[in-house]
Amino acid sequence: MIDDVEKQIYETAHQFSFVNKIETILKTTNTLKIKLTITSTCFIQIYQNIQKGVVNYAVILGNQRILGRDCDGGIWHRHPIDNPEGHDFSEEGFSGFFKRFFILSC
Repeated sequence: MIDDVEKQIYETAHQFSFVNKIETILKTTNTLKIKLTITSTCFIQIYQNIQKGVVNYAVILGNQRILGRDCDGGIWHRHPIDNPEGHDFSEEGFSGFFKRFFILSC
């Protein structure tokens, strides 16, 4: 099951030309952590724990989260770029997160 999640992330990430490198950092039976390198100072970190129902997407720039999307217990929220510590509970999936990042980075 975690293999399916990993495959989906790789397939989605390959659709975006700004992703320069994809690497699985951690993989267990229930968890997955993937790093998508954008530049030498910017990357997207993806974490998923299928047993606990936790999903985290974060854009890291210079060792600081500038944009994030999390799901804990089935409830999604966003950490918007203008307030990365705040919460926005609007709906947006994995592809939407990538599209938002791409628009903001152009």
